[in-house]
Amino acid sequence: MKVASLADVRNHFSEYLDISQKEPVFVTRNGRITAVLEHMSDVEMEDYLLERSRKFRKALDSSRTTRGSMSMETYRKSRKV
Repeated sequence: MKVASLADVRNHFSEYLDISQKEPVFVTRNGRITAVLEHMSDVEMEDYLLERSRKFRKALDSSRTTRGSMSMETYRKSRKV
């Protein structure tokens, strides 16, 4: 786990992205943690969006009703993920 100020992350963003491949980087503003940089794979991104994005879920629900449903496994196979 790494903790860095927003100013430091802004000035060395590429370095912190590299670090985030191995461990989370907690970003602070005025001494308080306000964000986290964390590595995410494509599969993890889908799960993240399903959990947190209302817009993504709404689009997914809409596609299910207009085109019929599709399991996540079938979707991943069709996208070769």
